Amino acid sequence: MTRDQLHIAFKIAMDKNSKSIAFGGCPAFLPEEIDYWLNQGLYQEINTKFTGNNANKVAFEGSIKRTHDLENLIRTDYSIAATKEANINRCYIANLFSGDRMFFIDAVLNFDNNKANVVLVSHEVSKNFRKTHNNNPWIEQPVGVIEDNTLYVYYDDISMNSSNYTIDVTYVKYPTKVEDLPAAGMDEIPEYMQFEVVNRAVELALEDIESRRVQTKTQLNQLDE
Repeated sequence: MTRDQLHIAFKIAMDKNSKSIAFGGCPAFLPEEIDYWLNQGLYQEINTKFTGNNANKVAFEGSIKRTHDLENLIRTDYSIAATKEANINRCYIANLFSGDRMFFIDAVLNFDNNKANVVLVSHEVSKNFRKTHNNNPWIEQPVGVIEDNTLYVYYDDISMNSSNYTIDVTYVKYPTKVEDLPAAGMDEIPEYMQFEVVNRAVELALEDIESRRVQTKTQLNQLDE
């Protein structure tokens, strides 16, 4: 749907029982306000479908539908130069979430024409993979932690030692905001999900103005898988 079509869908989904008031007892929204609610609905739909915080508790790639929901937002940036740290078996890339990167999915460490999948672990677990004066771990698969917008990767200091490292990062990109949509419209998510975004936006707007339809609309939205 284009921006205009999204606005029309939003207005139709609002309560229109009263002919004397623009949205049936609800105040009329400016186009910029409708953009705001649609953008908030878009972000919430992506968040819940990625994390699994939804009615069916199905996260990203947990089902065929969930994969299709977000597939056009998945990107991979290849061969990002990583900085090798001295006296420690670690390299890193800064500004991990710069540009379009919204959610981290996975990463691959490249070294001397070899590749190794990076396993994301907690900071506590990562201590076991850190080379120190009394710990020289054997690391079968590199592990990573995210801290302060930086991805740190621990590698085996013998089998993976190299003078040059690069990292491929796969992520969910930020969607295009409604006010910035191209002429082709919202083509980054499937059409059925666009209606889910509209329903979510209407629910948020109704909640904001304390409409009596909030509870009913929320129950209807829970039917969306």
